[in-house]
Amino acid sequence: MELVDVVNEKGEFTGQVVARDVARRNHLPHWEVVVFIINDKGEMLLQKRSANKKYNPNKWAPLSGGVVAGESLIAATKRELKEELGILVHDYDLHVLEENANLTRIYYMKCNYNPKDFTIQKEELSEVKWFDIDDVIKMIMKHDDSIIIKENRTPLLHKLKTFAN
Repeated sequence: MELVDVVNEKGEFTGQVVARDVARRNHLPHWEVVVFIINDKGEMLLQKRSANKKYNPNKWAPLSGGVVAGESLIAATKRELKEELGILVHDYDLHVLEENANLTRIYYMKCNYNPKDFTIQKEELSEVKWFDIDDVIKMIMKHDDSIIIKENRTPLLHKLKTFAN
């Protein structure tokens, strides 16, 4: 059972700690992190969520995860990268792209690994693949249900393109 810190609308800790499924079921606010991984070719790495995932199975998504109780946002991000992709990063590798009202800190980082270089966590995802950022935007705009990135995130993807080169 994974525990999370409940936060207020400003993202400040309330002192309440609950199981993640309790937080989701009761709509208790808690922090989550997302990482858009880009390479020098103007591509972004997406991971195909495992078929056994409760939410959005078999869909393409950026790396994301919850912040466990007592963990900083940057530590949670580094942990998720290690667990899901098998990569170690430094704090300075991660750049804040956005922090939004839904209590999600969105980072981006550069990485030029071949998909074979990642050690993926099979319980969480089935594969990783580089996608041209413009192709991802087209998928989103066509409401392609194989990807879970929403249309309101396309400005972030346009912004990502400026960092890729």
